Amino acid sequence: MAKRKDSQKKVDENKVELAKTIAEQSKKIAKSYATIESTILKAFRWFSGWFDKLLFNQRYASVVTLLMAIVLYIAVNSVNSLSIMNAASSAKTFEDLPLTTEVNTSVYEVSGLPETVTLNIIGDASEITLASAENQQVVADLTGLGEGIHQVELKAVGLSSRVRSVIEPSTVTVTISKKISREFTIGYDFINTNRMDQINSLGIPEFETDSVIVRASEQTLNSIASVKALIDVTNVEGDFTIEAPLAAYNQQGDRINVDIVPERVVVTVGVTQPSKDVPINVIPYETIPNNRAIASYSIDHSAVTIWGSQEVLDQINSIDVRIPVGRFTQDVNTVVMPINLPSGVRKASVQSVSITMTLGDMEEKTIEDVLISYRNNTNEYRITIDESELNNIDVLVQGAAEMLEEEDGSGISVYIDLTEIPEGSSGTIDMPLHVEGPNPMLQYSIDRATVKINVTR
Repeated sequence: MAKRKDSQKKVDENKVELAKTIAEQSKKIAKSYATIESTILKAFRWFSGWFDKLLFNQRYASVVTLLMAIVLYIAVNSVNSLSIMNAASSAKTFEDLPLTTEVNTSVYEVSGLPETVTLNIIGDASEITLASAENQQVVADLTGLGEGIHQVELKAVGLSSRVRSVIEPSTVTVTISKKISREFTIGYDFINTNRMDQINSLGIPEFETDSVIVRASEQTLNSIASVKALIDVTNVEGDFTIEAPLAAYNQQGDRINVDIVPERVVVTVGVTQPSKDVPINVIPYETIPNNRAIASYSIDHSAVTIWGSQEVLDQINSIDVRIPVGRFTQDVNTVVMPINLPSGVRKASVQSVSITMTLGDMEEKTIEDVLISYRNNTNEYRITIDESELNNIDVLVQGAAEMLEEEDGSGISVYIDLTEIPEGSSGTIDMPLHVEGPNPMLQYSIDRATVKINVTR
């Protein structure tokens, strides 16, 4: 019990000691504050007295007035700057904005101007929100400028006073050249031919006038390779007359911006539909397995009508349809094959044919003493078979019995292709032998690959 009282007494003594320490620190702080306050008051009284003497002293009146004016000016401009900063609280960018050029295009040609620019506008949020690309215009003002190279500043027009602009690029270097005139003959291009019925063949256009006047700088005129009428043939069905726009092109086929007088020309075009009926040739390829051959075949279309230009049709006498027979294992085999049109043929009356082939056992026969002939003597060689060689050869023909019965050898050809003679050759040389027969259902072969010939130029 005595120990508890001693402990309590010791705690109370510690609290008293802490309170004394806090009281002493409080006195020191209060004294420091009083000292600082007294110092500030003395400084204020001194500054106030000095300012009163300065303010009301006639000697310094003009200096004081000037200082007050400067302070007021700075204050007002600070407020205005802050207002502008507050107003320029929004921005918008317009990319690929068309550039407007103010220049007498009938007299001058201008190069170096970009087609589009980027316009940045900054300003009051309400003005920026309402701004649209349709209402923006950037101008290159070239009025008053003559021939030569000029540095031109681009300007945005029609902007509110509360909006400022930044243009990219802000300035451009342009070349102004005086236009001259030159006469050009008119050519033509048919356009939108994919929108015309492909059986139609377009004739040579007849123009109301054969030439036009082109105005541009001399340099541009010298770069013109052609002036063409662009004849639109969308949905044409017969002869037609149309006003076709004119365009100028350089050697690379790029369109050139020039003045053409007149801008359009009246043109008349004849439309025909040339066609031709040609037979379909069935040509098997690959080897039929199991020593079989084609005995007979039938086709649902033996001929086809084709459309194209008359020049193309004149070169075509038949259409080949190639049949892969390497997988024929049945006695009767039917396939449907597409018709591949020759280059220049626009349309055919049928797109595919159905072919049925009947197989038989492979047999063979020999056609004796077929005379060796020459083809393609474009270099006008003098050719003779060497005396050590025969000028005829036997041909082995293989196929089904039904086909072999029809082969009498009259249409078989064994020949030398003279385009295969090496350049500069003369004397005795070996040349390859080729063989072909009239029936594609049969196979023709010879037992000699080459023959010696004498060549003289």
